[in-house]
Amino acid sequence: MLIPVCNERLPVRLEICVQSAKALPVMNKSINSTDAFVEVRFLETVDKTEVITSLNPVWNSEQFVFDTDEKELTEEWLQLRVMDHDTYSANDAIGRVNVDCNVFLERMRLAKSEVFEETFTMRVYDTIYGNRGELTLSIKMHLLMQYNPKNYVQIMSTSFVPTCLRVSDIFGLVDNIRCEKDPDYEWLDKIRTPRATNEARQNAIRVTMRDAMMGIAQKAYKMGGNAIIGVHESVDMEGSASDLLTCRVIGTCVKVVHGNFQPAPYGKPIKPILTIDKLPAERQVGLGSLLTCRSIQILNEDENPETVRRDYWVALRAEIFQQARSVGCNLVVGYSESVNVNDSVALLTCTGTAVVLSDGSEPANTNNGPNESSARNSPVVIRDSSEKEIKEKKALFKFNGSEGREKRSDSAPRAFRCNQFHCPNHETKYHTPSKTFACSYCKNGLVGEFILSTQQCPPPQYYAGPRNFIQVSVCKKIASDPNETSDYAADIGNALPYSDHELIGNLLTEAKSVYPLGNAIFAVDITNAVCDDSLVCIITGVLVRLLVIQKTEAASPSITNVLSFSSLQRQHDARRFSWGTVRDAIRFKPTVQSNLTLKILNIKQSMDDNNSSSAKSRLRLNTIVDKVRRKQHKEYVSHVVFERHMSLSIGIHENQSAGNATSIAGVHLSNSLYPHFVNKDVIEGMLPIARFCDVFVREDLTTAVRDSTTVDGFVTNALEERITTIKSILSLGGSNAVVANMKISCPQFNSVLIFIICRD
Repeated sequence: MLIPVCNERLPVRLEICVQSAKALPVMNKSINSTDAFVEVRFLETVDKTEVITSLNPVWNSEQFVFDTDEKELTEEWLQLRVMDHDTYSANDAIGRVNVDCNVFLERMRLAKSEVFEETFTMRVYDTIYGNRGELTLSIKMHLLMQYNPKNYVQIMSTSFVPTCLRVSDIFGLVDNIRCEKDPDYEWLDKIRTPRATNEARQNAIRVTMRDAMMGIAQKAYKMGGNAIIGVHESVDMEGSASDLLTCRVIGTCVKVVHGNFQPAPYGKPIKPILTIDKLPAERQVGLGSLLTCRSIQILNEDENPETVRRDYWVALRAEIFQQARSVGCNLVVGYSESVNVNDSVALLTCTGTAVVLSDGSEPANTNNGPNESSARNSPVVIRDSSEKEIKEKKALFKFNGSEGREKRSDSAPRAFRCNQFHCPNHETKYHTPSKTFACSYCKNGLVGEFILSTQQCPPPQYYAGPRNFIQVSVCKKIASDPNETSDYAADIGNALPYSDHELIGNLLTEAKSVYPLGNAIFAVDITNAVCDDSLVCIITGVLVRLLVIQKTEAASPSITNVLSFSSLQRQHDARRFSWGTVRDAIRFKPTVQSNLTLKILNIKQSMDDNNSSSAKSRLRLNTIVDKVRRKQHKEYVSHVVFERHMSLSIGIHENQSAGNATSIAGVHLSNSLYPHFVNKDVIEGMLPIARFCDVFVREDLTTAVRDSTTVDGFVTNALEERITTIKSILSLGGSNAVVANMKISCPQFNSVLIFIICRD
């Protein structure tokens, strides 16, 4: 995304031609056809095509010309409404197509072209029925001012800058918050149709998100930056407690220079918290520990909600940086934030990794080969060609898109910076990790016994063996009534420390079970979910064996170890192979090959004592039995929806980046989507073309939610529609464009499903 931040006007001429539509639904059953036309809206201007009676109409309309500027083109979306004409009543809506013209603007400015013309096909989307056909249109854009990089701030979701750019300075975390009234809680919602409410909500989120993005670009520009990398967007649906929807944007503000100019080493960031997980120019010289900080807040109708919520996050960021200082580090990387709202109680979570940033006065500790003093004990060079060949034959999988180990030449030097994993050597008043060992490579620094980090998995030269996904969860019972807000919030806060302790314990135990030689977990992601009577904490990561940590012999299983973890093993078995999962798998029979799969994390549903006592009297009092069954069915459906929402919140897993991906909860993309969808491992050498972010609201009024099969069908269809939409948007980037760094978040899932999609 390229956002203009200058004060001068940058004029643009936009020309739209609506060519045709395909596979429209039947709106006029008497003639088994549709009287279709298209409304083209931009700003306050509305143009229309002629009416054609067909399910596949061809208009080839005249050129609709809009004289605007680059700022308006970034703030506003081009909307095309496909309608069915009615003579004696109001026209019926078929669906909409929203086009983000900033995608074309960024593509043109980066290519330094002044004229753009292309024809593409987009999906017609409706909030009730989903995708309802295709619309083909051509867009021609003229930029009437020459490109000046000083007038723009470039925004990217990736944690790196393109190879044609160099980072000259890092300013640190930049954020912005925008609050807007939720249309679902307006008085007008009582008299308008569900489609009108959904479209109003969808448009409100879209406008607020774009407003927040424009604001964060202005902040970065005032700080002296010209790019924001590692951008995360979030939407918090706060519900009836405040009647607000809150859009949050965070990123890392940097200054980049073009060409082959090598800038001086950058200094310490003004705000020492970064959303990127890898420091430019290899400046990391120490690794502290995983950091997490949480806060419980009660939402109210505040006079200045943006200031109140900003203060929440300022306090959490200050606390997480103090945690980094306490372990001898001076920087937080891989930083992320999340919010979970239940009724009027909000659980705020921030996560990151403490690292040490070098002062830049000394070159990076890069070793192309160890010296003689460390050659004996180096885990990298002691393997000769025959040993390497044997190890390659035992590889469990091959990384997609990355160069395999068998293709690497032994004579080609590989950079090996072991100091990025060393424990901080700064003196602190706090305890160091319980066990530390001398680095297996250099023998000078110390490394921890086990590493947890939110950073992405390092390159293949730093680890041996396979990469495996790992995931554990903890569920805590909340006894208080959600209507008693203060007591309910206090119980959640009291349960958090115990859940964290149990979560880390389960994670280490699971790591030894999945891969006994594993000694580090990267890409750690923590997901929290709160329902009426439960607090669920989930942690997901990638387990590897780092070469810098001394290899320890795996403990052989004994009777004592098996007995001591029997209860935990039963808990894992119940979670993985519950009868509910088996029953749902038998009942749900997909008919076509799916582009994705939603793996559900099953949480054992708690039983109410009143329900059990009432069930005992079902032979005597049938009326009580009916009430109990209705209540149990309602609780069952609520629990099913909670599990699906929680699994969607975990996010997308790149199946080809690690093994045993199908065993963990979350969204899994099928292999058929590759190579159009690429993993994070292979995007570092690619050139970003454009960034896209949009919101989709989906409501099903045709089928009542009855059981898990109905819910799964609804969610799967909605996800499939989003993948289809992304494929059509991919055409906006050109023939060689691929989708990278895609994220799908679900801020709300009850009777209405809301998706936020971001991609580069």
